[in-house]
Amino acid sequence: MALPKGAGALNERITIYRLDKQRDNMGGYTESEREIGSYFAQVNVVSARDNVIADQMRELRTHEVILRLGTADVMQGDIVAWRGSRLDVRATRPMAQWLILDCVTRVV
Repeated sequence: MALPKGAGALNERITIYRLDKQRDNMGGYTESEREIGSYFAQVNVVSARDNVIADQMRELRTHEVILRLGTADVMQGDIVAWRGSRLDVRATRPMAQWLILDCVTRVV
């Protein structure tokens, strides 16, 4: 993990979306994406593979997105759009003045 040396290192533009669920008339729900906002971030590609262990899919962190702490209200389950890729946020970690998002490539 390479933390940014300053705000100038946040040179990637990302957009964060949140899934909203609304009940439908059939007893289920429909999902829609709501844009939280667009931000500058540092994106590190840390891995690009899936692992299967004992016939169980194990999710690896594929991307690490770093934002300034307090910039965005990001939660686990949000979606990060970056350079045509969509990433699921699996964990958020505050560290010093940074917010680190552990993400995996979104599978539709």
